[in-house]
Amino acid sequence: MGKSKKRIFNKNVSSKGTILKRKDIVNQILSDIKTSSLSEESKRLICLFGITVEELSEAGAEFEDLSVVKSVII
Repeated sequence: MGKSKKRIFNKNVSSKGTILKRKDIVNQILSDIKTSSLSEESKRLICLFGITVEELSEAGAEFEDLSVVKSVII
């Protein structure tokens, strides 16, 4: 990598924002589902990460809880 490209790349690395991990997002969505308050932020994260019903069920969501997010995922 040339000096200029390396400088530009490192410029963006130094200003780290919030790092979202898939596992954390799934846990956040599960907690929202269990409290029956699926917010717009949760809906956006489901679409952004492409969270599937299988992932949520493997993480511990019950069938009845998954009916809450049915309209968002499908």
